[in-house]
Amino acid sequence: MARHQGLVVFVFGAIPGERVVAAVTGVRRQHALADVVRVLRSSPDRVTPPCPVYGRCGGCHWQHVAASRQLVLKREVVVDAIGRTGCPLEGTVVDALPAPDPFGYRWRGEFHRVDGGDPRLGFTERGGYRRLAVDQCPIHHQAINRALPALAAALPPPPPGGAGGGTLHLTVGDEGRELLVEPRPDPTIAPQLVEAASARLPDGPRLGTETTGLRYRELGFRASSQSFIQVNQGAVPLLYETVVEWLGPGGAGHVVDAYAGIGVLSCRLAQVARLVTAVEVNPAAAALCRLHADLNQLGERLRVRRGRVEDVLPTLGAVDAIVVDPPRAGLAPPVVGHLALQGPPVVVYVSCDPAALARDLHVLCGLGPYRLERLRVVDCFPQTYHVETVGRLLRT
Repeated sequence: MARHQGLVVFVFGAIPGERVVAAVTGVRRQHALADVVRVLRSSPDRVTPPCPVYGRCGGCHWQHVAASRQLVLKREVVVDAIGRTGCPLEGTVVDALPAPDPFGYRWRGEFHRVDGGDPRLGFTERGGYRRLAVDQCPIHHQAINRALPALAAALPPPPPGGAGGGTLHLTVGDEGRELLVEPRPDPTIAPQLVEAASARLPDGPRLGTETTGLRYRELGFRASSQSFIQVNQGAVPLLYETVVEWLGPGGAGHVVDAYAGIGVLSCRLAQVARLVTAVEVNPAAAALCRLHADLNQLGERLRVRRGRVEDVLPTLGAVDAIVVDPPRAGLAPPVVGHLALQGPPVVVYVSCDPAALARDLHVLCGLGPYRLERLRVVDCFPQTYHVETVGRLLRT
């Protein structure tokens, strides 16, 4: 961020402390956008981006920043967002954990057919709508990169008169040996596409269309293309073991896992808690969560309640702890209200959006009965500004 005659300017391609020449690319009512043209005084944390289309592609934002500095910047962003809301941070222990691998970490991605007759797949350009063809993507898993040329070649031609069209939603599974393929918007072509692409991939990965297997510790799971999964599977232990540790000795008694999805974290919690109630509104995800409780022989230690979190929480009575991992928009207002009025002694909040986290902590800690004891930034998305954060809230 820079300032020019009182106007805030967001500069792509710069690092805090640098002096650069930047070209304005857009002006809004209260800010402007600009791109770096030349670096006059370089940061010691500046590195050469390894991707040949970095800056044009809309996927990555920080490939020009060393991984160690990225972690520092993300910590600063989270702390600043929370501090701006008035949530007290005095006495809060704040730390940050780097990702195990800064590249090759994404187990899921969407690739689009590009216009202009280019046979490759690609991404949407930064700041625009055009599609940019790529040979491979350095932040995606090697199984995806290995299969991209075969999948692109196997795609049927677009309908007459249609623009590029066609998107492939790809999910890695079976510890990197399988790739789940879902064509969009027409999923009916999946069997033919997989058959044609598989013939071009004699050495794998194995292509599938229904579900794929995931593992966490000694637990096994099945996921579909619609299932929510953590795209950085290598960073899952950093995230989930923080949750387990912060629940306290013995993992507490009765733990609620709100926004449970297919139950990966729920099953892990059931290994340490006396009872886990998983709450999930999506019927397919709730069904998979029940299946995973049975597959992993967790018995009555894991119960699944299908419904909205704000509807289910008031029916559960007193619990020992709640884990919330909401969508990017954060907690629904009724959930915040329930926690403020009747919440348990411990709340562990997992967030993928610093602004939404800050808003909810403002109510729960700044105005409400909780104290933010610990805050941990986990860099699940290197080379981008996205970040996961875990907070431990204690009721006072």
